[in-house]
Amino acid sequence: MEGLWMGLLGLGLSLALWHAVALQYPPWAVPPPLAVAGELVRLAREGALFRAVAITTGRTLAGFGIAVLLGGTAGLLAGLLPRLRQALAPVVTAVQGVPPVALIIVALLWFDANRSAPVFTIAVAVLPIIFAAALEGTRAVDRSLIEMAAVFRAPRRLLVTEIYLPHLLSYLFPALISGLGLAWKVALLAELMAGSKSGMGAGLGAARVNLNVAGMFAWIAVVVLLLLAMENLLLRPLKRRLEPWRRSQEGGGG
Repeated sequence: MEGLWMGLLGLGLSLALWHAVALQYPPWAVPPPLAVAGELVRLAREGALFRAVAITTGRTLAGFGIAVLLGGTAGLLAGLLPRLRQALAPVVTAVQGVPPVALIIVALLWFDANRSAPVFTIAVAVLPIIFAAALEGTRAVDRSLIEMAAVFRAPRRLLVTEIYLPHLLSYLFPALISGLGLAWKVALLAELMAGSKSGMGAGLGAARVNLNVAGMFAWIAVVVLLLLAMENLLLRPLKRRLEPWRRSQEGGGG
């Protein structure tokens, strides 16, 4: 509860600062929070908000899920197999160095601009983050546990499920939060650059064409709210559920 109140306090101070800055500039430059809230209400009444959110959320989660599945599996295997790690590390570093804008341009040549291109761009942009976290988490496993498992001749499957995966979560979840934030940014940018006819990027593009600055801020605010909701209502509860030893430590008071 303390963390919740502090988070709400931080959001409240941010809104107050935003309002103070908006008072110093004309509405077409920095719209006040109430004007942005009015745009959100208008979009919700027209039905455009929920349709766009559903479409962009589906694309974001699809690309993010692909990145987590491929990046997590590759990072885990690379941590277990040194030769595979040596082969994949420079490839992943090279992919990470490619700007998302360049990925979007390539994706527009290869895939459908309204469907596959955003998903592909998100997956490629987020995958290196997940891979690096999975790799470091696997390599950081306590060697004494591995040696003890070897003494008792534990099967490889047991090593993965009972030793590597639980330890991997402490490294993976911060990467999931960072990757999810990047996924939303890339999704919006991909839809905007692709000239998508649907999704939040399309709404942002329409607001830009109509010089509706409050509408542009409204779509950006929706992305921020969705990211906060997914982080606090999905990822963090999932982390607590999948890390039972942390709950036991917290409950033990020691």
